[in-house]
Amino acid sequence: MSWDSQFAEPIHLPNNVIATTLRHVMAYVSELPEAERNSREWQNACKHILEAADQVGSLWFARIAIIQAIKRRTPHFRRRSWSPEELGLLNKLVVDGASPRTAAEALNRSKETVRTKARRAGCPFPRRDGVKRQRLLKQEEAEHRGAF
Repeated sequence: MSWDSQFAEPIHLPNNVIATTLRHVMAYVSELPEAERNSREWQNACKHILEAADQVGSLWFARIAIIQAIKRRTPHFRRRSWSPEELGLLNKLVVDGASPRTAAEALNRSKETVRTKARRAGCPFPRRDGVKRQRLLKQEEAEHRGAF
């Protein structure tokens, strides 16, 4: 058995430990509550870990199973409502010419969520081709003025 087999990429465990070997992951699994340890995802992960340690299975399959088991514990939250301050900031960003990516980073939301909300609020982001066209026109005007 090779419990010191290393993963190609380390795994970040929820207890703020970075697992680089099968031994690290098994130590983490042993600390889990019994109900969690007996979950289908962790049972699958343990099966793949044991196969990888016996050099019968693949470290990649073990890594994938571990990540799936970790994600089982991660709650998924969806923010459904927008505060008036966020809506105001979104409107200001659109008016100031910010990109959907910049607005998404400022509002801590996905690009698609920001783009959809702006459209529904009546202040959609300009289309990319229009933005590029305006930028090229401004550059041409600047070059034209600089030539004289």
